[in-house]
Amino acid sequence: MPIDMIDDEFMPDGSQKEYKEPKSWTIITALDRVLGLAHGSELSDDFWKDSRKPLDFLTRELGMTKMQVIVLAILIEYGEPMTWRGIGKFLHCSRLSIMTYSEEIEELTAKRWVIRRPAHEMGGLYEGFALSHGVVTALRHNTIFVPEKIDGLEIQEFVDRMESYLDKNHNNRNDFCDAEEWILQLCKANPHLPLCNMVLQFEDDIHVQSLLMMVVFDFAQWAESDDEGLTLSSIDDLYPEDYKTDGMRKKLLDGSHPLIVRGLIEHKCENGIAATDCYMLTRKCKEVLLKGYTPSKSKCMACRSPEHDLKSHSVIKEKKMYYNSSEQEQIERLTSLLSQDYLPTIQQRLEQEGMRKGFACLFYGVPGTGKTETVLQIARQTGRDIMQIDIAGMRDKYVGESEKNIKAVFHRYRDVCKNRDVMPILFFNEADGIFGKRSTIEGNNPSVEKMDNAMQNIILQELEDLDGILIATTNLTCNLDSAFERRFLFKVEFKKPEMNVKAKLWSSMMGDSITNEDAMRLAKKYDFSGGQIENIARKRTIEYILSGKRATIEELEMFCQSELLDKNSGRKAIGFVN
Repeated sequence: MPIDMIDDEFMPDGSQKEYKEPKSWTIITALDRVLGLAHGSELSDDFWKDSRKPLDFLTRELGMTKMQVIVLAILIEYGEPMTWRGIGKFLHCSRLSIMTYSEEIEELTAKRWVIRRPAHEMGGLYEGFALSHGVVTALRHNTIFVPEKIDGLEIQEFVDRMESYLDKNHNNRNDFCDAEEWILQLCKANPHLPLCNMVLQFEDDIHVQSLLMMVVFDFAQWAESDDEGLTLSSIDDLYPEDYKTDGMRKKLLDGSHPLIVRGLIEHKCENGIAATDCYMLTRKCKEVLLKGYTPSKSKCMACRSPEHDLKSHSVIKEKKMYYNSSEQEQIERLTSLLSQDYLPTIQQRLEQEGMRKGFACLFYGVPGTGKTETVLQIARQTGRDIMQIDIAGMRDKYVGESEKNIKAVFHRYRDVCKNRDVMPILFFNEADGIFGKRSTIEGNNPSVEKMDNAMQNIILQELEDLDGILIATTNLTCNLDSAFERRFLFKVEFKKPEMNVKAKLWSSMMGDSITNEDAMRLAKKYDFSGGQIENIARKRTIEYILSGKRATIEELEMFCQSELLDKNSGRKAIGFVN
């Protein structure tokens, strides 16, 4: 309603019937009487005299001052945000005379009965006030409005509460005006939280304060997903034009915005290039200001299937494994220890003895000896899902990002463990590059060596703090860093299969196409790993698909010769030579 229409649209005047005072007041009848007397009264002595009884009742019932009651009645009747001038016009008082009551009106906002909200006046937007959601409903039922408790929150509840509110109240600029005030009230009520303390440091600009919280809101919804990042188009939908926000958009684009300068938000990095129109919390901000917070309602998490991070044990196909006798005994024992029957009891006893209860296991040895498949079969037999990590994928060319990636892996694993009845296995496959001896940072590429050392130090600390199950595989046989050796509770060396094991592998993979004698002869003639024998079995299958004929023993020998890569031809070994 335009401010100039207040007198025209308003209600009772002197033409009313003679007023008959009720036998007893209710909140609504008292407010109605105060409203009728206040309109055009200029807050004269007669007004204060005539309104004494309903005002006394309301000040007693609501715990407010008389002027607060009058403002409350006007805002209820008007139903829209109202400026200082609008309140004055209703009362036939000047704007300045109403502003002498500013402390009392500010107290209404502190009590959260009233919120600040821009109001339309003379073709523009000006500072105004509106009722908080729920006030009218409470008073209509003759009850006192009680704002929800928002103080004394821990960081998890704080962000969850903010996320729930903003989910419903940030669809457009009008709604967001209320949201900004609500966010500020929430922060003022929780100054003990580092995040709120930081927000309140920008006390001169509510748009800076709310923008930080909107980026936090984005993180809560899309944490660690490709969609994380508050876009400039989203900011356009919520905030006023740049001239009203101290050049917010320009400063965000060129990196001079206070939140970027203070290291709280940053441009999103996409494929190594900074996207200047998309903004994320910095890692430091997440670790310091949001310490103890987990994005429990994140949309990215909500839309992920359970298999997004985990490989279900139920999809792992059973495979007969053949080991040397020493390895067989160790694998069977480890599988038994990690079973759901034994592990909880073992961990409980370790904890009671003041010992680390995490299980860190290392499978090491020459390639093709079944290390990776053994991990899968242990997971299948123990009913544990697998969270498999690609170490190479953790490396990032930007300084510090690789270390952040490693930390994020362990953080994600801990979150998964919290939400699972059966503890999954954290699986570092082919982790050769990370478990080697630490560099002295004197090589040809010191920055890379420094990054690798930093990643190793993080993993070493995480192994110390591990409460779950970690299994790593590596082809290293003699270059394992001693610090890692100490932290792996179980270390199983996978050697090339012995003669009788190789014969079993040949028989198992070739089926009825070869005899036991042929299997033993091939085992004696070719010093192959299980992986190499599997390669020959696959070649045989491909040949059968193409020709429709099973390979003869002579053709198998040809495949074997090919697998040897013509070792006697003088060809140099593939790889790096120290």
